[in-house]
Amino acid sequence: MKSSKKVLAFALAAAMVVTAVPATNAQAASTAKLSAKKATVYSEGYKTVTVKTPKSWKSVKVTATSNKKSVAKVKKTAAKKIKVTGVKPGTAKVTVKVTYKTSTKKNAKAKTKKLTYTMKVAKASVALSGDSAVAVGSTTKLTTTKKASSRAKITYTSSDETIATVSEDGTVKGV
Repeated sequence: MKSSKKVLAFALAAAMVVTAVPATNAQAASTAKLSAKKATVYSEGYKTVTVKTPKSWKSVKVTATSNKKSVAKVKKTAAKKIKVTGVKPGTAKVTVKVTYKTSTKKNAKAKTKKLTYTMKVAKASVALSGDSAVAVGSTTKLTTTKKASSRAKITYTSSDETIATVSEDGTVKGV
C-alpha cells in the first residue's frame, strides 16, 4: 500500500512538472513573419511576399515601403500580400510594418511589428548565338540565351537592310 502511494505521488508530481512547461508551438506563433526574407529578380521581375500573423491577432494592417524606389517598388495586392517589383539593378530594403491588436476591446492598444525584406535586382543580359556570316540568298537562325525577366521582350533589327534582313523570330537573310 505504501509503495502504491509513493508511485501515485511520483506520477502526480511528474504530471505537474510537465504541465508547467510551456508549449514551444504557441511561442513560435506569437509573432509576424514574412514568407521570405530576400529574393533576386531581374528588372521588371517581381516577387510576392506574404505576411503571416498569429490567428489571435485582431485588426491586422500591413504597409510596406522601399528604401530605394529607383531599385525596387512595392505595392500592396491583398490584406497580407505585397508585390515587390525590380526596377533597375541594385539592392533595396523593404520595410514591412504590421499594426495589430491582441484584443477586440475598444480600449485595446495597437502594437507594431517591423519586418525587413531584401530585394536584389540583377542586371539582365542576353547572349546571341548563330552563324556570324550568311551568304547572299541564304538564311541563318539566331538564338538567344536570356537572363532576364520572363516578361522581357527581345527584338531583332538589322543595321543595314541592303546587306541583311532579320525577321521577328531571329532569321537572318543575306541580301
